[in-house]
Order: sequence, then C-alpha cells, then structure tokens
Amino acid sequence: MGSNMAREKQHPNLKNSVNTLAIPRPTWQIWGIMGLIIFTIILFLYQDSVFKGYKLNIADVKSQGVIFDHYRTDFEQSYNEYPLWYPYIFCGMPFHASGTYRIRYTLETLYQLIPSFIRSSLNPAFTLNLLLGGIFMLILLRSYGLGYLPALGGALAFILTTKLLGTPHTNRIVTFIHIPLIFYALRQIIETRKWIYIIILGGALGSQIGSYHPQVAYYTLLMIGLYGLYRFVQAIQSKENWQSIGSWVLMVTIGLAIAYFMASIVLMPMREYLPFSIRGGGAGAGSGGGLSADYATAWSFSWMEIGSFFLPAFNGFGGNTYWGDSPFTSYPHYLGMSVIILAVIGFWKNRHHRDFWFWCLLLVFSLLISMGKNLSVLSNLLLNYLPYFNKFREPSMILILFILGIAILAGFGLEAVGRKINSMINDPKWIKVFLRGLIAAGVLALVAVLFKGMLNAIMTGFYQSADQASGRLAQFPDQRQVAMLYQMRFDAFFQDYWLMLIFAAATMGIIWAGLKKMLSENVATGLLIIILVVDLAIPGSKVIKDMFSPVTQQNMTPIKTPAIDFLQKQPGDFRVFPVDELSTNRYAYYGIASVGGYHAAKMQSYQDMLAGNFLNNFNFLRMTNTHYLVTQKQLQTPILQLIQRAGNENIYALNGALPRAWFVDSVVVQADPEQVLAFMQTPDFDPAKMVIVEEDPGYGLSNHAYSGVVKTTKHDPQ
Repeated sequence: MGSNMAREKQHPNLKNSVNTLAIPRPTWQIWGIMGLIIFTIILFLYQDSVFKGYKLNIADVKSQGVIFDHYRTDFEQSYNEYPLWYPYIFCGMPFHASGTYRIRYTLETLYQLIPSFIRSSLNPAFTLNLLLGGIFMLILLRSYGLGYLPALGGALAFILTTKLLGTPHTNRIVTFIHIPLIFYALRQIIETRKWIYIIILGGALGSQIGSYHPQVAYYTLLMIGLYGLYRFVQAIQSKENWQSIGSWVLMVTIGLAIAYFMASIVLMPMREYLPFSIRGGGAGAGSGGGLSADYATAWSFSWMEIGSFFLPAFNGFGGNTYWGDSPFTSYPHYLGMSVIILAVIGFWKNRHHRDFWFWCLLLVFSLLISMGKNLSVLSNLLLNYLPYFNKFREPSMILILFILGIAILAGFGLEAVGRKINSMINDPKWIKVFLRGLIAAGVLALVAVLFKGMLNAIMTGFYQSADQASGRLAQFPDQRQVAMLYQMRFDAFFQDYWLMLIFAAATMGIIWAGLKKMLSENVATGLLIIILVVDLAIPGSKVIKDMFSPVTQQNMTPIKTPAIDFLQKQPGDFRVFPVDELSTNRYAYYGIASVGGYHAAKMQSYQDMLAGNFLNNFNFLRMTNTHYLVTQKQLQTPILQLIQRAGNENIYALNGALPRAWFVDSVVVQADPEQVLAFMQTPDFDPAKMVIVEEDPGYGLSNHAYSGVVKTTKHDPQ
C-alpha cells in the first residue's frame, strides 16, 4: 500500500510475510519467478497454438488478415518498400493510412531479438504480448507499494480477463498491454519528477499508438487526461506551489510530445486520410464529420450485460447464444467472481489512498461511456463535442479501463487480506462479514436447487424480450430451434451460476480461514491467486479454443474458384463486379481488382456511391473500368454479354467498359457532393465524354471530341 499507511502488527507465528517482501531470494529471482509463473499460465492457455501448431481461425483473419498480409508481403519482396496503396478493393484505397497494416517501430520490434525458430513457435502476438502486459501490471502495482504476491494477483486479474484472452486482433492486444506501463510512467512523473519517466511515458505511448489501434490509444489519452486533472485538483486543494505543479505538467507534456513524434509514422498519414474516410468524412455527429450515431454506438455495452461481470454466460457466451444489445460478440466481459470480491475489499480498505477517488472516477467514467446508445444523453454529448470521439465505433472497447481499475483494486484487496491475516489482533467484523458471505452463497445454492424451473422461466423471459427487440428470432423460423437455443443458453447460465457460487465460496472461505489463523498469510494469498487463475482460466480457455483450430495454411487461403481462374487469364487492366458477394476480398488475394470488398475505413466518397446504389448504374460501372460481372444469376440486358460459365457462376462482359484512363472533351464543375451524385445518376452523364471536378481547373476544353487513346506502358500497384 501507500507509504503513508501504517502496517498492522504481525502475528508472531506469521513472520515470513510476502507483503513485507521477506523472501530469502534476490529481487531479480523473485521477478524471474513471477514472470515464469505468468508465462507458464499463458502457455497452458495457448497450448494448442504453441505446442500443436493450431492457427488463428476466425472470419476476420480469413476475409481480411490473410489477404492484406499476402499483398504486403508480396509487395515488399517485389519492390523493397512498404505499400501505401491497395488497388484491389473499392477501386483502390490507402493501405497504410487506413490502418490496414502497421510498420512495427514498436515494442513488438524487441521480439525480433528472439531466435526465429523459438519466436515462431511461441505465437508471440498472443503469448509474449500477454507476458509483457503482466509484467507491466506488476511494475504498476509494485510502484503502489504492494507485496509481490498481491501484485502478481492483480497482474493476473488484468491479463486473464476474457477482454484480453478473447481478442483475436493482435494489434488490439498490443495496445491493451501498454496501458499499465503508461499509467505507471504518468504516476511516477507526478510523484518523483524524474526525467527517466518522461522517456518511459513517451516511449510506451508512442509504441501503443504505433501498434495501430487508434481507439484504444484514444481511450488511453482520455485516462491520462482524467488522471492529470485529478492530480491537478488535488495539488490545488493541498496548496501545492505553482512551480511544482508546472514542473510535472511540463514533463507530462514533453512525454506526450515524444509519443507523438515517435508515432508520427502512423499519425501523420492517418490524419491526412481521416477527412476522406468514413471515420472522418461522413455526416455523423458533430460538425467535423465522423461516423453516424447509430453506427458509432452499434457495439454498446448494456445495463443488463453487467451481469456478465459476475457470470460469463449471463448474456450468452457468444455466437448464437448471445442475447445482449450488440449485433454480435464472441466473448463475455467476465471479470472473475474472485477478482470482484478482492476488488470490493480493496475498494473498502483503501478509501483514504491518494488515488482512491481516481479509481472511482475511472470505473464510473469507463462504464458510463461504454453504454453508448444505452446512455444516449452522455453518448450524444461526447459524439458532438469531444474531439475525435465520433471517429470510433464500439464504445464497449473502453471497458479495458474498467478492467484495469478492477485489477488494481483486486491487488489492493489481496494486500489488505494479507495484512489482516498477518495482524496479531483478530478482527471480529471481518470474520463476521465473510462468514455471512459463505452463508449467503449457501442460500443461493439452495435457491438454485429448489427453484431451478422458476429460474429457467425468468431467464427465458429475458431471452424472448431481448431476441424480439433485436430481431434475432428471424434467424430461427422453427420454434423447436428457438427452444433448443433457449435451453442451451440456460444450461450454460446454470453451469456458470454454480461456478460463480463455488469461486465466491472458495474465495471467502480462504479469507475466513486465514482470519481465523488456520492459514498463514503466504498460504492464504497463494491459494487466493490459484482460485483467481482457475476462475478466469475456465472462460478464458473457452474463448481461446474458439479462436484456434488445426487448420493448414492452405485452409486459410481464399478458395480459387473457376471464375477467378478464368479472370486471371484475361489480358489488360480491368475490375470485376462480384454481384452475389459484394463484400468479399477474395478476388484481391489473386490480384484481381474489384469494385467491391470490405474495409472498416473505406473512402467516404465511395461509400456514398455504394449507398446510392451506383453499382446498379451501368455508367458508373463503365467509368470504374468494370469489364466483368460475376454472378450465379441469369442476367438479361443488351449491355451484358455472357462469355463464360465457370462452375456455378456466370461471367458477363460489360459492353462499353472504359479503360483505366481516357480523354474527355468536357468538364463539369460542381463542388456539392450531393449534386455530383445526383448528376451522375441522370442520363446526361456520360463518363466517356465528361469529367466532374470540384474546382474550376482554370482552362477550357475545345468543343471537338478528343480521339486520343491512353496506352499503359508500365503498371505497378502504387
């Protein structure tokens, strides 16, 4: 705990306390043992990936990750430089600036020091990142004065949550694990005024931003601002002199500047592209554009889902069993029943700690923002007035800060329990509280046995109400399927209900036994950590198992259809229109440019055309160099010619398709995007003869038609 908090007298039989660091080993050995414990747990959870060679097998990896990485690798090998443009979807779009890949001048660069044959087998994007996250959390909690074991418990409470273990996007994991180190450096700057922490703050924040998950980095900056404001108010209240306040404000500012310059290779192209992407160019909330309120808040947390903090399957575990407010999810936001009990203890016993009210603010702040559309008053305020807030979707992402706060409090809870157990004086109030807790757990267990049917009926009512509100029932036209789904949900709920009671009872029972001097401080703390790990590892192993499978690289490669094989053999530059699967990136993998595709940060101008059904406009298709349409349907129109039946797909040639570049004989000046789109939908628009520009080019064109032809002599993807 903080240095200002006196330690209670130790029980004479409990002298070897972990909280006094009375361990007969050098400090480096203790850190090594803790690191080994963390890494062993991580390897156990990821054993299929590390020891059996299982690969990440989720839809995003197949539909985007493999395809984009294939292009990046080929481009770097062919041109010996990083790709900046991706030509194969949406008629082309920025590659690096859109966050499709990241240049790794970050923490992950250090992993290259590990021999490749070891590194490749460890799956470092998961195992090593989580190990570092645990170490960073240890550093943070030790800086608060916690003993080694309480700090270890708090670190495990952070990295073993389903929020981290269930995240398949490795750049998101990387940005998550930086947060404890960033907060540590920020605190140390304010506490010590040492310049080394400026370097740590700048390096950690710069590495986080460079890992390219801007939303998590943005929330981290909000945390920095909140803590800075909190400490500033404290300084004013304690009448700290302005020179002292100004010194740490300046040091934090310098750290932020270092982070900006370190991450400028990401930030500068991202800011340049932002006004033109759907994240910054839309008519969303606020005058600066951005995502629409509906889209930005689509993945909002909900008040009902708070139940998943205590019981993983409360809202369904993910997939079809999920019945929360989000469109879909693959994992619950489980905090761990044992972790919550310890966090409550930490909360209650540290009300006089300097950072106590900040922890309260962080928990409330992150939980309320995560509600998104379910707290529309706050959400609309932030979307309209907080800079850049409307550039991101999935407000529930900010729950990583809630998890950080809970893990910190859990570490303090372990410390408080150890102190009480090690105290010479028994505290009857504590003993009574945990005895009552054990009785309450027994009563809840009895309720589950006696009233299981009633509990099933109550939960079924929740399921029906939620599914009707979301329209989810449309996926299951057969009522027998619905009944099976509801039974599956309840079975998972009931199983987790019992696990919740078991872990709650085990946690309170160990604490009670320690308070009764049946267990020493070290033994009780160690047992509590074991309970915590098992509690989190059960749902954690489920979400990890769902992400990995024994697929080969060939299984991950997009299927090469007969249509793709035919199109690859066609000469010249052209694009295709995959009529039946517009959002597929499969054609891109094989070097075939498409007018469709999927990307979360596509260009706003192109999104406007898609929203305006421009793909049903043959003039638009001609203008975009669309030579072929691929569909299983039979299309009857004079402008299309069936040229090939490839498997179960028909390939049509578009008559009059324009080349990649051509001469026109007239210019239409129109700055209003809506007017441009409207004009392009009229019969007067002929892309072969005219071009639309936003500003007058300053010169006119003669009235006669140009007959020149543009010939491509060299072509590369950029």
